This record gives sequence, structure tokens and C-alpha cells, in this order.
Amino acid sequence: MKRLLTWILPLTLLSCREAPKDFSSVSIGMTKDEVTAAAGEPARKNELAVIDVWVYPEADRSVIFRKDTVYNIVTSSEARIDSIETSLERTGDKVETSLSRLGDSLEKTGQQIKDKFRRDTTRK
Repeated sequence: MKRLLTWILPLTLLSCREAPKDFSSVSIGMTKDEVTAAAGEPARKNELAVIDVWVYPEADRSVIFRKDTVYNIVTSSEARIDSIETSLERTGDKVETSLSRLGDSLEKTGQQIKDKFRRDTTRK
């Protein structure tokens, strides 16, 4: 009986342990709930303007969210700040390009309205 308990107790304790978390399944586009299910709760959560950074020091990773979606995963302690800065710069460049296109489109539309107005007023 003593021998049986020697085997059962460690097996029971091992089976009660929480399943190991797997960062290999964390990917861009996942929600916060999906990341928590795969990687567990982070050691720290930082809110920076429009992004949230979840830090997992045991895996040397940070997961960067925009709204509720993974935007980037940083895997090196030294690269964290550089990666965040790069991501923000890329986002800024995309916004700048979009605003420029919008401005061009509005200018073109305004010119079309002016031309139509001139044609309509010269006909009368």
C-alpha cells in the first residue's frame, strides 16, 4: 500500500498542475481572450495611448494590442522599445499616406463641383 501511494501521490500532483502555456500559438490578429487562453495572464499590462502591451518576462516576449487585437509580438528584451517605435512610425506613415490620399480626393472632388457649377451657371 505504501508503495502504491508513493506512485499515486506524485502522479496526482502532476495532473493537477496547470497546463503549460504555449507562446508558439500566439499570433497577430488574435484577441486578448485568445492570447490569455494560450499564454496565460501577463506579468504586466501597460497602456500606452492607443496600444496595450502585455509583458511575459518568463518567455521574454511582449504582445502589443491595438484595440482588442494582437498587432505585434516582440520577442527580444532589447528590441521591445525599438519595435514599438517602429510599429508606431509605420502606423503614423500609413495615417499620413491615407490623409494625403483623402486630401487629394477631396481636392479633385472640389474641382469637379466647381467645374460643374461653372458649366451650369454659363448655360443659364
